[in-house]
Amino acid sequence: MKKVSIITLLLLTLAPAAFSESPQKLGIGLVLGAPTGFSLKYWESSRIAYQGSIGAMFGRGLMLGADYLVHERIFRNHSAPFYYGAGLFLGDPGLGAPSYSHGTLALGVRAAFGVDYLVRDYPFDIAVELGPALLLTPVTGMGIQLSVAFRFYP
Repeated sequence: MKKVSIITLLLLTLAPAAFSESPQKLGIGLVLGAPTGFSLKYWESSRIAYQGSIGAMFGRGLMLGADYLVHERIFRNHSAPFYYGAGLFLGDPGLGAPSYSHGTLALGVRAAFGVDYLVRDYPFDIAVELGPALLLTPVTGMGIQLSVAFRFYP
């Protein structure tokens, strides 16, 4: 729990720096599902973004994750790009994951697939995401993370 608190404090410390450099590139909001908590998304370009989240996982503990995302405009609606990417997480890998002692550090990798609806003329986005996750330690196993994120771009 102490490690999660330190990482959360670090994220909250770094968020104002990214916000001051380019206010339209950093989204701050909530994520519901697996995990349920807070979400950050930083757009490097119109195609590449970095995403971070921290939250509770269906009563099984916390999850802290960071992803590298690539957005493709494959739908007719260019305000809703499909995205895919990969990332790392600490904590619970999601639904269907193997049991382990929650007092130990759990580390894994995950894939992210989703659609991000960018609300036209308003600084908001809504993303729906599916993330298969592979827990590497303390045991090996798979889990699924499914979430909906709502972010504001100040």
